Amino acid sequence: MGESFVTGRDARRILEIVHDARAEAADEVFYSGVLRGIAELVPADQVSFQLADIGNRTTEGLCYIQGATLPLETTPDDALAFWSAYFQPGGCSYDAIRPGLPDYQVVVRRSDRYGDRDYLRYPMGRVMHDWGIRHELLAAMQPFGALDRRLLLFRWDGTDFTDREVEIIRLIRPHLGELHLRRLRELAGEPHLTARQWEVLRLVSLGASNHQIGRRLGVSEATVRKHLENIFLRVGAASRTEAIRKVSGFL
Repeated sequence: MGESFVTGRDARRILEIVHDARAEAADEVFYSGVLRGIAELVPADQVSFQLADIGNRTTEGLCYIQGATLPLETTPDDALAFWSAYFQPGGCSYDAIRPGLPDYQVVVRRSDRYGDRDYLRYPMGRVMHDWGIRHELLAAMQPFGALDRRLLLFRWDGTDFTDREVEIIRLIRPHLGELHLRRLRELAGEPHLTARQWEVLRLVSLGASNHQIGRRLGVSEATVRKHLENIFLRVGAASRTEAIRKVSGFL
């Protein structure tokens, strides 16, 4: 369906979106900039990172809609309609779309499974119609504990998502679950350090000198000192001892 060629420019933009992910609000459960970047690559009226506790029938998340990023919220009536339809035929199970592919790796358009008229026969189809949603693109991620994690893109009118847009979401999907876990660590107070900076800190915690760390990592002592300077800035520490104290719960 439609253009299917993903360009090098698309791939570079995906990497930029992932690399530049930063929280824009202290309490956001995901990264606003990532949802905004996805909406630039794959135009949609709404892009949501949804966390659903299926057992307790609750949802939370972050939603990019009409140029603004907001917590994902539903009214009691909308929540009742959604969960009533969730477990019915035509609901939110997308298994069997791609045989042999785990549910959490599915990237699928609603139209890949149901035509417009057929979908209205199902409770979820009628819910989506009442909400004004015409086209849907879903990317599922591996659950986090009891939470089902999904990226959802909606268009209220116009054309369906193209094959190229599906491929773009397929390329970014593996990064989204990891970004969510990173954001959870940030919310728990873990500083955002690079993998190499964490390596340096772990060796420091074992009592290694700059010379020993450099030999272990195959870098110069000057590089180790530079890593430590950057670490001190990021964690707000003035010494090796203070830096280790501040991150000890995450080592």
